[in-house]
Amino acid sequence: MTQRDRKLHYDIIVIGAGHAGCEAALAAARAGCRTAVITTNLDRVGYMPCNPSVGGPGKSQLVAEIDALGGEMARAADRTALQVRELNASKGPAVRAVRVQSDKLLYALAMKEAMESQPNLELIQDEALELLLGHDEDGRKRAEGVLARASGALRTQVVIVTAGTFLRGKLVSGDAACSGGRAGDLADLALASSLAEVGLRLRRLKTGTPPRVDARTIDFAEIEAQSGSSSPLWMSRDGSENRLRPLTFEPPPERPWLRSYPGWRLQLACYRTSTNQSTHDLIRANLHRAPMYNGAIQGVGPRYCPSIEDKVARYLDKSSHPIFLEPEGWCSNEFYVQGMSTSLPPEVQQYVLRTIPGMRRARIVRYGYAVEYDSVDPSEITLTLEAKRIANLFLAGQVNGTSGYEEAGGQGILAGLNAACAVQNRSPVVLRREDAYIGVMVDDLVTRPFEEPYRMLTSRAEYRLLLRTDTADARLAQLAYDHGLIGRRRLDAVEAETEAISTLTKLFSTSWFNPTEKHASILCEAQIEPVNRPMTGLELLRRPNVTAPQLFAAVRGLKDGCFVGNLPSDDALSKVQTAAKYEAFIVREAREAARQRQANYRPLSEELDYARIEGLRVEARERLAQIRPRSIGQASRIAGVTPADVTVLLVHARRLQTSAQP
Repeated sequence: MTQRDRKLHYDIIVIGAGHAGCEAALAAARAGCRTAVITTNLDRVGYMPCNPSVGGPGKSQLVAEIDALGGEMARAADRTALQVRELNASKGPAVRAVRVQSDKLLYALAMKEAMESQPNLELIQDEALELLLGHDEDGRKRAEGVLARASGALRTQVVIVTAGTFLRGKLVSGDAACSGGRAGDLADLALASSLAEVGLRLRRLKTGTPPRVDARTIDFAEIEAQSGSSSPLWMSRDGSENRLRPLTFEPPPERPWLRSYPGWRLQLACYRTSTNQSTHDLIRANLHRAPMYNGAIQGVGPRYCPSIEDKVARYLDKSSHPIFLEPEGWCSNEFYVQGMSTSLPPEVQQYVLRTIPGMRRARIVRYGYAVEYDSVDPSEITLTLEAKRIANLFLAGQVNGTSGYEEAGGQGILAGLNAACAVQNRSPVVLRREDAYIGVMVDDLVTRPFEEPYRMLTSRAEYRLLLRTDTADARLAQLAYDHGLIGRRRLDAVEAETEAISTLTKLFSTSWFNPTEKHASILCEAQIEPVNRPMTGLELLRRPNVTAPQLFAAVRGLKDGCFVGNLPSDDALSKVQTAAKYEAFIVREAREAARQRQANYRPLSEELDYARIEGLRVEARERLAQIRPRSIGQASRIAGVTPADVTVLLVHARRLQTSAQP
């Protein structure tokens, strides 16, 4: 190998440095692989082109898992937060969510800093033009490198494509359209052609972004301010352990609209307003100029993040839709108009905006637009995110048809981990539906057909009590450590917390409260209603109005204020409380998850000829042959495969197992 060959050879090359690309590259490098990232603009590493926020229902669960697997998204969000809020706080723990509004420029800076300081990782500003392929011994195509415009042929063992919305991307606003992946960035035309030429099926999708307005033209007196959390909330373990170096600025005093709320951290206010009948009338009068309705856009848009014109056209019974105004940075005048994604002509956007309370004089500084782009049909990938027809080619993020930073990051870290496994000849990692929200997402992508960009929702997870954000470390830390994604200190902290929870649970379950005057006094002092029969602390904790800190105070009272061992942390108390109050539901979910694991343990060969299995319906044969499920469990979730078809597969699998026995 020449000096030039050695310089240009990598274990893994990642194309793209968005949220999927960053997590993929960091995971691969942390797992010990020499990794390179090719991006057309090093100033856009980890960039937030749409809403500068991380988390929310379904999404914060993904972020917790990314963090448990050693990813960077949660840390970057915690370091650069403008505001932190808990959503669904009045609901059960399975659907509660943390949402962080970040400074968009500082977030990208934090992510780039993490990338540049990571050993084994190189950043290259260049344009990827073509996948370089070879062949396995069995004739299967194999990724072997990337042809880049300036760098030439870069040889590698594995390629990960995280091209986002850039594949033949087209930006549309009213009657105007131009090539681009997002405002200010060129589309990837050559790479899109290369993916099609190597045999991957592509399809056309659409997303969009709302306008940004100048804060100096907003009437904040007319709209409702929303402050952040008054108590500490963190997305990352490092944040909760005070191991992060914040990236922040003091809001300039000459910008009074940046209302700050000091406390556990300085935060800025967000604001709420809403559309009205005048807004809707104006939009309806201009629907013929909306690209989604006049045929200028063919791609399918996201169901759960519709444009404002889509909302008005589809929900005729709604007299208003909420609009949230969110700051984009500590030192920026720009406010993001959440809830008003649009591709209406610019002048119509301005008129529409000025019908909304607080926005009568608002001036748009960046107009909203739609992005139409190519994505790879997810039936082309496996549960490891490797392409079925091309070995050592992995795909992650919006290129697989998802929508959202968190969905992209979750796929990115799994793709990076499995790319490293391929390089190191280790068994691939498959996260099942009962293991993680990331597993739910990937299983949905591979197994269940969908027309619009995929968004994670808590309702998609059958085992959401088991997959709570506060269980992510317990579920995934050992896996992350085994593959080099986290260090010993992190694993020790998780194991110590698990031990503390076990000790606390045992303490509560062995502490008895009796209907005596002494015990009644102890309970009343802890603000707990006395018992009328002997009851353990754990039984008391199942009462709706009893908290773990109250119970711990009562248990200490039982022991005359003495407690052997370290005092439990707030996190440990919270987790014990959740486990006690939802024990019956958690046990039921665990039982169902065990059944699902049994189904997943019945493997199906990728080479199975479904056309020759008697008893399968024609539709089932076609769907099974297309998706190539790896287990009976996955086959049972494929649309078009009935319980009767699953029974036929079970019988066939048993016959194969019997015939294979000596």
